[in-house]
Amino acid sequence: MYGVLLGALVLAGGIGLIMLQLRYGRLRRRRTVLASFAVIVITSVLVGMTVSHDADRSEAVGTPGAPVLRTAEAGAQRVPVLVVPNRPGFNLVGIAADTASAGTDPARLAAGRRYSGSERTWVGVTLKSGGQRLFLSVNGAPASLDVDTGAKASAVSATLRGADGPECASAALGALLAGGERPLSSCPADRLRAADAGMLRSTVRFLAKRGARTVALRADGSPRDRAAAAVVRAAAAREKVTVVAPGEGAPPLIVVTGWAAAQAQVEEVEKGRVRAEGTYLAPWLLSPPVLRPSAGQIIPLRYDPRGPAAERYLSALSRRFPGEVPSAAGYEAWQERLGGDFAPAVMYAAAEVYIPGMPAHEHEGADWLTSGMITAVSRPLQQPKP
Repeated sequence: MYGVLLGALVLAGGIGLIMLQLRYGRLRRRRTVLASFAVIVITSVLVGMTVSHDADRSEAVGTPGAPVLRTAEAGAQRVPVLVVPNRPGFNLVGIAADTASAGTDPARLAAGRRYSGSERTWVGVTLKSGGQRLFLSVNGAPASLDVDTGAKASAVSATLRGADGPECASAALGALLAGGERPLSSCPADRLRAADAGMLRSTVRFLAKRGARTVALRADGSPRDRAAAAVVRAAAAREKVTVVAPGEGAPPLIVVTGWAAAQAQVEEVEKGRVRAEGTYLAPWLLSPPVLRPSAGQIIPLRYDPRGPAAERYLSALSRRFPGEVPSAAGYEAWQERLGGDFAPAVMYAAAEVYIPGMPAHEHEGADWLTSGMITAVSRPLQQPKP
């Protein structure tokens, strides 16, 4: 658009110059006038085409080295595509389609896969540095996307290769929805945040004050999950609560894993293979695939997932990435990018069940639970000291 306007200005200026020259007798021959006019027209067109091409390429590629969210044209389909971290080396490409593949060579595309705990098709693609074209196959239809990965590799590539990759990509997506494209410097599973550690301590105290003398703990192998397990054990020791492995009796079960292991654990509880007096999820596990099984899920949150701010996040997600499910990682990245505040933590119970006489909350588009309830079940939690 800017190229067209600039070309028009060049053309108008050139015509004005010719008129002045004619007026003062500097162009007297018809052939000279026509030649001058032709040169000006050609110049204006070339300027417009050059600037338009550069502007269009800038819009298509985005900020070099920052996560990319674009819409690809695959036949008659308009499909959202997320590229994280969009840096040289390993990248996760999330495609809103049942079957998809991607790569830098259209003849050798890598097949996508589904991760437990996520509902998107993900493709691992190795990208080189700088500008390049990413080729896609979406439900059998070809598509492509221009990206610019910048010059430096990202430290998050190792996390993206593992089971916590989709959670990291969801955090990147949440930040993109809030506006602006910035390089991704870390993933949620790379460290335990102080706020999350505080909510885990509050969870242990919440259970101890209700008479629990034993809790089961399910942890995982990421830096965040190992640190979370240590926090739970230390808090339990202060409250004189014994920590056991899942399946030892039927005490309350605290889950501090990533999405995939958490979904597997709540499904074990739902099927009766692991007995538990309620499943207490870490705050980062607010994700539909983890909430859907009937396992008595209770989760501490610093925000109301049915509140106005969360509704705005759900609406933005539905507009920009239709079909994608929300997540705690995505919402918190979105809220932090906008500079929003968080409230004191409260325990919420989540269940995808139908209760006669109480209509389930239905959200048009993305939702935490399409036919269920997420309800506060406590007052603001006390924050024990570390």
